[in-house]
Amino acid sequence: MKNLMTLLLVAGTLAACSPADAPDIHTKLIDDGESHPLVILLGGSEGGNYFANSDFDDILREYHEYGMSVAAMGYFRTENTPRSAAEISLNVIDQRIAALARNPAINENCIALVGFSKGAELALLLGSHFDTATQVVAAFPSHVTWNAVRTPMSRSSWRLHGEPLAYINAPLFSLTMQSGNFTGEFVKAFTNALEKASPEEIARAQIPVENINGPVLLVSGKQDEIWPSHLMANAIEARLEKSGFAHPVKHIANEGGHYSYDSKTSEQVLRFLQNTLVEHCHQGAG
Repeated sequence: MKNLMTLLLVAGTLAACSPADAPDIHTKLIDDGESHPLVILLGGSEGGNYFANSDFDDILREYHEYGMSVAAMGYFRTENTPRSAAEISLNVIDQRIAALARNPAINENCIALVGFSKGAELALLLGSHFDTATQVVAAFPSHVTWNAVRTPMSRSSWRLHGEPLAYINAPLFSLTMQSGNFTGEFVKAFTNALEKASPEEIARAQIPVENINGPVLLVSGKQDEIWPSHLMANAIEARLEKSGFAHPVKHIANEGGHYSYDSKTSEQVLRFLQNTLVEHCHQGAG
């Protein structure tokens, strides 16, 4: 995974799956007749399924070296997922994960979600509201639900049991958001939205991470130029600590920005998963 975030940046220019033809699921399972832990990768607000790009296959196989199978899962703008990023059903995504976990090559009691950016928001929500996954890695995460990306009207990103989740609104057409198209700096749009929101609005939109049924690993960038992932990861940590969260929590705070997920970070994440997810599975088998 040495150049994961760099590859993510250029993936749109590579000759591979565009959002229009991206598969819903792309799996790289360990095929040895045994069941293994599964890591599910969730990409960001670009939609589609960038990890299904064949250029990522060597990166995905690195999970095998640590004892884990891996699957890249799209959640909008793939073959059979919604075209819109608004009010995507968390229940449907969880059902898809549960169906995948029934594969005999997968230990359905050992499922980790690894989400990046918007996918980190999704991973935390899935871990907080369902028991299918046993742990969460949230890279450049949010502590709250946000409005839908790529959607002119203000709408929630997610639905739960048929109802839209409360959210904080960072308007698509605000000056700070639109100027980011020229500067590459969107963070002010999100910090402004958080500052303008009332304590009640923040409370309603916060992700109940204390309900996650296993270890949590956070990765943030202190100089994040997209949204304030370091601030929001700290808020997640504080909520977990306040709740007396019983599972391991680790926060990797990179000095760089939103794309600072480098080879060192990758190794730290893989080691964490090996020491928690894989070890947990071995103990369960014993």
